[in-house]
Amino acid sequence: MGVSAMDDARSFAGLVPGLLAALFWSAFPPAPLSAQAPSAPRAEARWLAHLSWERQFPGSDLPQWSDWTSMEVGLLRDFRSGAVGVQAFRVERFGAVDGGAAVDVYRELWSGSYGNVRVRVAPDAGILPDADARIELFQALPGAWEVSGSWWRMDVPAYDVDVLGVGVARYVGQWYLRQVTSLSFLAGESALSASLSARRYLGSSREFLELGAGVGREAVVLGAGPAVDTRDTRFAQVRMSRFLGRRWGVTGTAGYHAFEGTPDRKLLAVGILARF
Repeated sequence: MGVSAMDDARSFAGLVPGLLAALFWSAFPPAPLSAQAPSAPRAEARWLAHLSWERQFPGSDLPQWSDWTSMEVGLLRDFRSGAVGVQAFRVERFGAVDGGAAVDVYRELWSGSYGNVRVRVAPDAGILPDADARIELFQALPGAWEVSGSWWRMDVPAYDVDVLGVGVARYVGQWYLRQVTSLSFLAGESALSASLSARRYLGSSREFLELGAGVGREAVVLGAGPAVDTRDTRFAQVRMSRFLGRRWGVTGTAGYHAFEGTPDRKLLAVGILARF
């Protein structure tokens, strides 16, 4: 299928548990482009606009763990063999505010394969990396299977964070089932985490209901700086994206995230989609 398979909201947060994903990864996620996934009518829309708001609620009354908020606006353009998306964002955590921009590029490669490159910058950031970049490759296999590999690099003041990921997925009717194992490297330490997601398509690939859960040990943001350390984590969440007519749609996410040594957090996000 074509790149019109791209969805909205934060897929990476649904594939890798933890605060780094919730902080640094959002907008237009990697979506299956292989022939097994449902395709959206290309004549209907080549542009997709997105506006979202998110709030995370900590299980603590301490001032340093006040609610986190973020807003984001994005625009994506479909092409015959790929897509390009741009986003601008504003986040507030630990009493500080950061803003920045990101670029997403999707491209069909050889037969049954496609890739995604994302670069995000936050000048003079106090709670986000100054820059982070992610590369992921997907390859379709016989029997409706798919494998993927990714590398994610985050530039934080004290040291860089690297995350390697390997995924295995399968299409079963209108379902897209995926398991991802991630290995994080931080200041000489390594941490392993794993997650599962089950996505039910509701029409085109931009309309779906998805359940996700994960557990493991990974890099976690503990404060402004950003201050990052490895901690045990677990999460569960549900995501939805649905068009209510020819042009307009809505997105929503609800989740629960638990982190060793920090307050658990509940997450709620809502968004508006427009295609034209």
